[in-house]
Amino acid sequence: MPTAVTYASDTSNKMCASCHKKAYDLLAASDAKHKAVACVTCHKEKHKMVPTCQSCHGTPHPAGMLAKFAKCGDCHNIAHNLNHWDAAQKGTAATAAPHAKKATKKK
Repeated sequence: MPTAVTYASDTSNKMCASCHKKAYDLLAASDAKHKAVACVTCHKEKHKMVPTCQSCHGTPHPAGMLAKFAKCGDCHNIAHNLNHWDAAQKGTAATAAPHAKKATKKK
């Protein structure tokens, strides 16, 4: 792999997919609005730079919610696969979102 990867602001997502197939496939299969965003929009200026959600979305939730769920991914998963949890991740999703847990009977 090259030590420095550079790309133009109009680089297509398919170009990124040649090395980042899993991220591309997740994004391409997504129903979220991120699907329409070019990889270089979020990963601009420096290869492998991962922006914070707040860099585009600000702070969209009230402080009380952010106190319970400190990371955006606690509820939204990852930017390439928003709100979609596969079977392997369901345990993590239930832990991250207590309201999704099944009710248990008291003994």
